[in-house]
Amino acid sequence: MGGLVDKVEIPIITLQANSDLKVETWQTAINEAREYAKATGIYTDGSKLDDRSVGAGWHVEGKMEERGSTGLGKIAAVWDSEIAGIKGALRIQPKHHILILSDSEAAIATVKKAGKTRKARTRDLRLVMREIKARLQEW
Repeated sequence: MGGLVDKVEIPIITLQANSDLKVETWQTAINEAREYAKATGIYTDGSKLDDRSVGAGWHVEGKMEERGSTGLGKIAAVWDSEIAGIKGALRIQPKHHILILSDSEAAIATVKKAGKTRKARTRDLRLVMREIKARLQEW
């Protein structure tokens, strides 16, 4: 269940790249964003399989041992898995400045919207917002 969250301004860095670019170009854009944020990069993703199973994963850049995943069953939407991936990223690197690297514009927009409207649609989004606020206060 969602609920109210504290108002928080979420800093968003948009990489100006597209799928037609070479891997090196993407890596350069990510490195520049990570250096700007003075943060560890963590990749997140959510997906839905053909059998309707939904899951999320996260991985700390350059550290194969620091990764995780979770299954959300067959009722959840892909959006739920994207938020679960962000939550996993926040939990795998507690107390560190991190740059969450998500390809889900919907999830990013929802996190930003929750910070403005103070309304979280799900429990995971509420937890994500609480953790982001705590980190921004320390930063």
